[in-house]
Amino acid sequence: MQIKKGMESLKGLFLMMFFLWLFLLSIKLLGGTFKHYFSADADGLIMNATSNPLVSLFIGVLATAIIQSSSSTTSIIIAFVGSGALSYLNAVPMIMGANIGTSITGIIVSFGNIRNRLEFKRAFSSAIVHDFFNWLTVFILLPLEMYTRIISKSARSLMEFCIGSGAGATFKSPLDAVVKTIAKKIEFTVAGVFGNPLVEKVIGGKPKTIPDYDWILLVVMIILSLALLFVALKYMSQIMKKVLIGRFEKIIHKYVFKRIATALLFGILFTMSVQSSSITISLVVPLVGAGILTLEKIFPYAVGANIGTTITGILASMVTGHPAGISIALVHTIFNISGAAIFIPLRFIPIGAATWFSEKAAENRLWAFGYIALMFFVIPLTVMTVF
Repeated sequence: MQIKKGMESLKGLFLMMFFLWLFLLSIKLLGGTFKHYFSADADGLIMNATSNPLVSLFIGVLATAIIQSSSSTTSIIIAFVGSGALSYLNAVPMIMGANIGTSITGIIVSFGNIRNRLEFKRAFSSAIVHDFFNWLTVFILLPLEMYTRIISKSARSLMEFCIGSGAGATFKSPLDAVVKTIAKKIEFTVAGVFGNPLVEKVIGGKPKTIPDYDWILLVVMIILSLALLFVALKYMSQIMKKVLIGRFEKIIHKYVFKRIATALLFGILFTMSVQSSSITISLVVPLVGAGILTLEKIFPYAVGANIGTTITGILASMVTGHPAGISIALVHTIFNISGAAIFIPLRFIPIGAATWFSEKAAENRLWAFGYIALMFFVIPLTVMTVF
């Protein structure tokens, strides 16, 4: 009997690892698809930054929503600031916008629970609380920065203090290495089937060989990525309920999510290791949807993910070695630490807003779809057009 239970647990663990890998692969494919198709548009958007902070903010939101990676957006911004092509002060609101735009990935992941009203409510709330936290932080800190330049001045001072330290460090995400090769093969194979040749493009300041995208390949890759994502989420959720509810659930509650400090630290360290807040947030969305974790428990973890993701920008700026580039990377870090200092004590505000909005979205799914369209695309495009 014990052997049978042990075999079932081992089987569940292997299946869990497989669908977790499939889940990460789907996110890599989806992000790569948007990045490769819209890379020129994202670069063009960033280059169009103006002295109007609202325009710069929404450029950051839109560019990051398009390529689904705040790390990529901030790396591009840092490269532009470091080269002198983009003003340091104009880039500050854009960095704040990048924080908001990256939330779209977790929201998309929450749609894996859309057929079950209760699970969708919980999953959507865990994704949207990250976005609400980012918006609330911007509402407070952007006006403060506009009138006092406190964040940009603090970043410059910190840069001047640290500039003597060694530069040129690099780090590669271990999770990215697990799925990168397969994702590339899938993308190239699908492109070959549709007759799309390979071309060399500059993405994030680096030349890369990618398929020559047209709208047909874009649609096919999006459908394929989302299909893999929803299949992975479906089976991950089922297995989690069997495997995690029990001893492991007690462990994560006791050692990771029981205290605010440990959840915050885990979010920082995990995101630093994988270099993607999107992955960090996306991994807990199905856990909240399944009822294993609560919104209150994962909030500090999500805030930690925001801080942890800034390591990518800091490393990118150290490679350039340019003072302005290092300063704008530190702006990202200071902004997120400041947001944490404000809203961890006041966490009832973003948590309450996310709970209320997720109830509306569970009652009518159009609230969720409308939120994505309005906040990530319609409002940014409108502001950029009007101003």
